[in-house]
Amino acid sequence: MNSKLYLLLFLFLSISGLVIAQTEITEQIKNDRDNQLKELNQKLKNNEEVVNQLTEKLAATEYKTASEKEKIDDLEKLQFALDNRLKILEEAPKTKINLNGQLAFTELLSIQRDIQPLELFLTSQTFFDQLGSIGKIQQYKSFTSWKSEFDKWYDKEGKSDAMTALLQNSLSLISSTSSVVPLYGTLVNSAVSGVTGLMGTLGKKEKDLYDKTPEMLKILTISSQFEQQKSIIDHEWKLINQELEQLQKENTQLLDEQMNYFAIDKSRYESRYLRATLDSEREQFKNECRKSISDKLATLDRSPETKGKWLGQVETYMYKVQSLRLRFGQLTTRMLANIDQYESLLKNYSDPGKFPAEFTTKILAMNSPLNNLRNKFYSSFNPAKYVEDSAVMYIER
Repeated sequence: MNSKLYLLLFLFLSISGLVIAQTEITEQIKNDRDNQLKELNQKLKNNEEVVNQLTEKLAATEYKTASEKEKIDDLEKLQFALDNRLKILEEAPKTKINLNGQLAFTELLSIQRDIQPLELFLTSQTFFDQLGSIGKIQQYKSFTSWKSEFDKWYDKEGKSDAMTALLQNSLSLISSTSSVVPLYGTLVNSAVSGVTGLMGTLGKKEKDLYDKTPEMLKILTISSQFEQQKSIIDHEWKLINQELEQLQKENTQLLDEQMNYFAIDKSRYESRYLRATLDSEREQFKNECRKSISDKLATLDRSPETKGKWLGQVETYMYKVQSLRLRFGQLTTRMLANIDQYESLLKNYSDPGKFPAEFTTKILAMNSPLNNLRNKFYSSFNPAKYVEDSAVMYIER
């Protein structure tokens, strides 16, 4: 497999990190948001009761006999209650968007954090290295033994024939350790046909070569079929990789844009967050960002030129972050599906009764690295929960 694919899991970790458990600051923001909105809703409910009581009192028939001072006092109370109602109605969306904006930014930071990068990277590299070795035909004794006999015959008798020379070239390309030619397609088909035709011509005159040919053709054919099916799954990894690279660009751009808008020092982000070694240090930086965001939005809301206008901008940031998190959840889902496809592929080729023993030995040896990869994946990612949490991240609980 391409070295770029070896790093796929590591790229997942370097550009994004799935937070399986709610982080301290994330949960604190949600609690603050829900408590403040609950308090505002209670104030609105109490205000409604006051307004209704005063309205009913002013509309009552017997109230006509009340003194002018009492009527004026009650009208002033009603006016005050209505003004207060408007303030509450204006404050609620500002509170919600302010705190959800803080949540969006801190979650965007979480997407950057590393989750077991070295451990998961080494696990994935072990798996892909072993998986890639299955298709290396030069590692199979039945092929190398046959190739050794064939080379002896070719040096002695085969060089003069152009078609045999072409076969020798094809076999050399297939078996070379430095070859980038995949073990499937026209070249392999031509080699199989060429060997079959040559053995039909030689017959048992070259007994050692002739006797070793069936096992060689079997291992070459099976390895080729396996590599062809594996290449389809590998292609999906490449597509995921491309989407991850695009996600990384958008993530970096969105971080830069929001840090600029909220007046958060990028150098502090790099030194206090990216290079932090402890979760507590990262959480402390998130808390500092909360204050910066709150202060900046308060400043914007005090200015007549920007009062209320920041709501739309912060909402835009919110939904960009939500979209990014959902897409990452979808990518991890696809990643898990690909791990399942590798498992199915290996299972289909694991029967020693159907395939050469030296081939199935390599296949069965993949069980341990595959299980390790799956376990490491589950310890770091939970695609379903990530998608679900992203969908409801701004909804009051």
